[in-house]
Amino acid sequence: MLLIFIFVAQKAQAATSTVRGIGWWGDNYKEVYFDCQDDKIGDHLDDPGNLYHLPLPYGFHFFANPCTYLQHHVSIDSNSNFSGQAWNPTKGLISFSGTSTPPDNYTSTTANCPNTCKASNSCWSCYNETQQKVYGWARVDTSGEWIQLDPATTTPTSIQTCNATSVLPGYTIAPGDFVGNASSTLSTLIFNCLNDPGSGNCTIRNYKVYISSLGIGNLSAPNWSYSQACTGTARGATLKWCTKSGTQSAYEIAVSPTNTLSTSTAVCWSGIQPYSAVRQYNLPNSDPTCGLLAYNTAYYWWIRLYDQTGTPTQWYQYFGNSASDTDGNIDNNALTFSTYKHEFPTPYFTWSPYSVLVGSSTIFNALTSRYFTTASPNSSVACSGSFCNYLWTNTDPGATTSASTLATTSIVFNLATGTTVSLKVTDNENYYCSSSTILSINYDLPIWREIKAK
Repeated sequence: MLLIFIFVAQKAQAATSTVRGIGWWGDNYKEVYFDCQDDKIGDHLDDPGNLYHLPLPYGFHFFANPCTYLQHHVSIDSNSNFSGQAWNPTKGLISFSGTSTPPDNYTSTTANCPNTCKASNSCWSCYNETQQKVYGWARVDTSGEWIQLDPATTTPTSIQTCNATSVLPGYTIAPGDFVGNASSTLSTLIFNCLNDPGSGNCTIRNYKVYISSLGIGNLSAPNWSYSQACTGTARGATLKWCTKSGTQSAYEIAVSPTNTLSTSTAVCWSGIQPYSAVRQYNLPNSDPTCGLLAYNTAYYWWIRLYDQTGTPTQWYQYFGNSASDTDGNIDNNALTFSTYKHEFPTPYFTWSPYSVLVGSSTIFNALTSRYFTTASPNSSVACSGSFCNYLWTNTDPGATTSASTLATTSIVFNLATGTTVSLKVTDNENYYCSSSTILSINYDLPIWREIKAK
């Protein structure tokens, strides 16, 4: 029995992200917990936190399991807006969304948030992924102090994306990590111990705020250069992505000529592939359904990642193709990448005489070069007429070339050395390949005449 599966896919930015970890709010207020799973409540008798204003029931605690008495979470929704509450043992809950008007009357959030972030949708703060920066405000629930997440006087809050940054030996800012500071009238809230001068480079206190949920970004295709088409095949593609937060253990990819994620239409279904630090998938490959693509065809593709527990994300669809990509976006559809129309030209050339001499004319002939057409994308035709354009170059700066753009040319070399001669052949689609060879240029032997001694 044939089973056909159809899945709903999302664009790569759209997912709610869970914010985890601990920030440091100065020596007076200490830890700020961004999710109750990270709360540390009375688990040591000598911990000053036992004496602070605790969640219900108030008073001294020997131990309380996280999220038992207090449920709080901070997240970033699919519109890149923050919501939820963090918690500080001294000041209580800190909200990242609400309807009160912040001190700057939404100036920074309105100008920098990718979507609406105002009282009308209970928003105070957002994340601008393009800039990798956090904008807006948070507020202490009980006493009303505002915390500015993008202060001008200190390092504003940002979130690392895609590429890890090594800061110190053994300490790395990983994708999804918060860095920078937020300011308030009470104290500076620091999001990463690497930004905290009092942390001893994270040896005295080691903390950070981070996005824990697995996120994906920077989907790109086809990433198939002219050089790859010349040395291999024009029917290839490299699908790339990045992990912008969380931990990836595996991935799964589907490629289809139709905009439906289904096993009945997919020309490539990778199956679950193990994690690779390269984060790319090459076509063609040895997976059962992922061979050569068709010429002159637009393809959609989807990807989902698996976290460290083997749980998959939703399917995300590629959506960023533009004219600057290697395929030139010939179908004007941002959801697809396109393969080349046919194979690329094959440059060949010969020269005569075979032994090249300084100061002598050497004839170079490229008439054995070949090209391909849309009608016969994989069968070459001998170059003739205007179907092939030529460009001859060489590494001898003093050489004289008679006709650098014709199939046949002569070159007079100036230096006796190893000289590289190159031929670039371009077809009517402006596809081009180059071929080169290193010639040993020599001086002509002197003419010796024997003279009889007298």
